[in-house]
Amino acid sequence: MAFLQRIGAIGGAVALVFVAMALALLWLLRPHYDAAEVQRTVITTIQREAPASFYVTGTLDITVTEEVERTEQLFPTLFALLREAQPSWPGINQATARATVRVPGRVAYGFDVSQLRAEQIRVRPDGLIEVSLPALAVYSAESYLGQLEVKTEATGWMQLFGSQEQAAEREALRGVRDALRRQGQVRLDTATQPRVNTAKALEKLLRPVLVAAGVSNPRFRFEIGDELVMLPTPRG
Repeated sequence: MAFLQRIGAIGGAVALVFVAMALALLWLLRPHYDAAEVQRTVITTIQREAPASFYVTGTLDITVTEEVERTEQLFPTLFALLREAQPSWPGINQATARATVRVPGRVAYGFDVSQLRAEQIRVRPDGLIEVSLPALAVYSAESYLGQLEVKTEATGWMQLFGSQEQAAEREALRGVRDALRRQGQVRLDTATQPRVNTAKALEKLLRPVLVAAGVSNPRFRFEIGDELVMLPTPRG
């Protein structure tokens, strides 16, 4: 009986030794990521895809409406004298030309790569790669003038001079690009989807490069500005 107990004790000790060896082997075989190498790989890859130092990660389709109103007076000095002499004199010298343009366009957005620093890329002990990105900004704005809608109107004596309406229309058209950029930036500051698109674009860009560098099945967490932290679902 004592002999059997001794054999059982020895077997248990051997089993513990094997478990300890297995755990040690798993520890040695766990993924080892060099944080500095991951940082260099991430920054170099993004910079290579952004030759103009701005990495475009998505687009927004926006329709803007721009209105310009031009109000002028005909012979203002003369009519001012008349109004002083007769306050009830109607303001027939004042006229208005108004132009309203409505046009769809596309805004490209992303972030300035020059603002990305190595310390914004961290590798956690479990291998999760955290990337903190600058806030998103508008890169370019393009209007589809082929789908332009224009409405012009004039009051008073300006009805006799169509050039005033045309001038208002030209001024409104000049403001379309800026209006697209302004509205696009508002969307970027308030909407979630552009950040989601950016995280997905970066995951798609960085994953194969890091795998080639020896990081098996890299997992990411992207922090974009101060608004959103996204952890894309890792692929099997």
